[in-house]
Amino acid sequence: MLVRTLMIFAACLGFGSAVSAAEPFEAFLEKHCLRCHGPQKEEGDIRLDRLSRDFKSGAHTHHWAEALDKINSGEMPPKKEPQPTQAEISEFVTSLDARLKEGRAARMAARPAVAHYRLSRKEYQNTVYDLLGVRYDPTKPGELNEDTLWHGFERIGSELSLSPSHVDRYYRAAGLVLDRAFPVTSGDARKIRKTAAELRYNGGKNQQETLDRFGIKRPLRYLLYPGSVHNALSANWFGKVGPEHSGLYKVRIQASGIRPIGGQTAHLSIGKRTGEETVDGLIEFDITAPEDSPQVHEFEVFLEMPMSLDFCVVSTDVVDRRAGAAFRNALNGNSYIFTHSSETRLLTPNAPQMFDGKGNGLFSTVLLDWIEWAGPLETDAEKSRRNGLLPPDDPTIEVVAEHLHRFAERAWRRPVKKDELSDYLQAYRSERDAGEKPADAYRVAMQGVLTSRHFIYLVEGDPVARERLNDAELASRLSYFLWSSMPDDGLFAAARSGALQGEGLKKEVDRLLADGKTNRFINDFVRQWLQLHRLGMFPPDKKLYPTYDAWLETSLRVEPVEFFREMFAKNMPVDSFIDSDWTMANARLCDFYGLLEPKTGGFQRVALKPEDHRGGLLTMGAVLGLTSDGTRHRPVHRGVWLSEAIFNKTPPPPPANVDPIEPIPPTGTKITIRQRIETHAKNASCAACHRNIDPLGLAFDQYDAVGQWRTRELVPTGVGENPVVDASGVMPDGRSFKDSVQFKQLLIQDRAQIARAFIEHLCTYALRRVLTVDDQDDLKLIEAEAKKNQYRVKDIIRAVAMSDLLRKR
Repeated sequence: MLVRTLMIFAACLGFGSAVSAAEPFEAFLEKHCLRCHGPQKEEGDIRLDRLSRDFKSGAHTHHWAEALDKINSGEMPPKKEPQPTQAEISEFVTSLDARLKEGRAARMAARPAVAHYRLSRKEYQNTVYDLLGVRYDPTKPGELNEDTLWHGFERIGSELSLSPSHVDRYYRAAGLVLDRAFPVTSGDARKIRKTAAELRYNGGKNQQETLDRFGIKRPLRYLLYPGSVHNALSANWFGKVGPEHSGLYKVRIQASGIRPIGGQTAHLSIGKRTGEETVDGLIEFDITAPEDSPQVHEFEVFLEMPMSLDFCVVSTDVVDRRAGAAFRNALNGNSYIFTHSSETRLLTPNAPQMFDGKGNGLFSTVLLDWIEWAGPLETDAEKSRRNGLLPPDDPTIEVVAEHLHRFAERAWRRPVKKDELSDYLQAYRSERDAGEKPADAYRVAMQGVLTSRHFIYLVEGDPVARERLNDAELASRLSYFLWSSMPDDGLFAAARSGALQGEGLKKEVDRLLADGKTNRFINDFVRQWLQLHRLGMFPPDKKLYPTYDAWLETSLRVEPVEFFREMFAKNMPVDSFIDSDWTMANARLCDFYGLLEPKTGGFQRVALKPEDHRGGLLTMGAVLGLTSDGTRHRPVHRGVWLSEAIFNKTPPPPPANVDPIEPIPPTGTKITIRQRIETHAKNASCAACHRNIDPLGLAFDQYDAVGQWRTRELVPTGVGENPVVDASGVMPDGRSFKDSVQFKQLLIQDRAQIARAFIEHLCTYALRRVLTVDDQDDLKLIEAEAKKNQYRVKDIIRAVAMSDLLRKR
């Protein structure tokens, strides 16, 4: 007995011969695991006999860690199989845990000295703005290459390579940024105001005479109807403009809307014309103000000048096109004068009918009073970022070196040694020797700094391997986590003074979280975490979903982001991710969900009742729609998404050449997708995975492909009535539910798991890499800290930012 105990103890410490240490370990696998995960059977696409026992290499440590977790929790072996004793479980778990820790220590010691993490396009955009006060859009065609995604995340270092095409585009981007930062000619901000009379009636002199004759005191207004495209900004309104006038513009619009009874809220889109009746919207908003109380809407938008923009009223309300071109021509003709829906005296008998006898609109229309453009705008704060960056005229090389050194330290986000800039100074000398002016020669050196790996990448480490970040690297990691951009002066100063420790670190993290730049984090993290890029990948079939349009899709995509922003601002617990009695919605979403619409435009908090069938992320149209194929919902895909986003568990891929779900023949009986999946899942090679995935998706079968509630499933083929939807199921652990409401309550009971998964997603985002078994101890510490604060969202984010894990390379 003593010998056996010593052998186990030696195995735990990683000592002893390979044979003696392996005997109890392999014996447990042989007795309790290989029956289902061995040569005779391969459930879940895992064969434990083929997993590497070389824990130092880390080849299969994630599989071993998963096995450890399942055995510890009692999930494995399955209840129907012979169960090991507690002593056997304890001995195996202790041995496997020791092997994992030994391997972890070996891998940590063998890490590369330097790690590089390329900035995403969004981070590059934010960084050049915070560095130089310059706006630049890297997503435009011909600009920076699209970021490679890993499970929705666009900032994973191993995925963001640098190809020759990238390098060329970075050089062009740096040149464009510097042109805007230091233009040859300055463009003063100007303001242009156009009234409805100027836009619609060429000044309105003749129309005003008509109004005077009738004694009508109301001003002329521009009536915009669905599908019509009209001029909103002409390139010549500001006079002769060129690229140097590109920048931020403010637009103010006074408008009101007319909504048909039972129809949609008026919606206006301003953008580039893409077709006879469509524009690619740069600005989009709902207009809820009635025509007697027009509202002023104000937006800021970045414009690449010269620019022409158009208005377009967007609506899925059916517009009577029986008159075809005559309809549009009559409305757009000079004889059609509009001031108010009640002024029927202005209407000619042959004019298209836009209102009923009581003045109610027949279509969703916009009444425009005036539009005002002002720009390019530049704040004092933006200008101040460029103060002192350029050396004086005809400087000495020492002065140039001093200025370039200051610029490089900010651009590279760390202390810079003088000899690191020798090549850039040599480029300056070469340009001067070739006859270039000092300013142009210095611009070449600055462009070199902006195309260096130290700017394009977050560089962590140096030739001597070390375990932890230095203060400058930590400052960048924090700022790119919470601001998606470079550190500000305060964070730079804290890093230089060594204040990023203890209370100093807490003070800086709290300051970062309180800053408005955390909106960048909210926008970027939620979009990536929930994989919102998938929404619209399969456009919904217009015949099946006629009310689905681009504005609805945009609104659906914004809802979870605004929901998270509200949770962050109120520091709410993670439970609300699963269920809530409120959501964030605009008029278009309220119409789509059947909710009481807000009285003003934009997103705001809306109360929910049980009969609304909403609450939390899982019943949002965006989440339900991104897992659909445009014609039908896909429960399996919904289950996979929920497993990944909510539990951070990626199910194994389906076996090769698996048979697809059979369609219903024309003469077959209509059955639900659920019934077809259950038949499919009886296949032995599919059953194990479907058992864990299907319940997560089937719980939401009462929502169709675009996320609308239904009680019967629309089955396009087959005979008989459309079948009643069944959203009941059994969780993998045996708990049952009858619908999505009960399912969500079961998930809330697992709030610790949900909080743990949320922490893991945050850490993946912050660390810019895939988490491994090596991170588990640090994750547990973060989880314990989050639990102290009832798993509140902002407190969890703070715990991640303050964690020891974030200090490790």
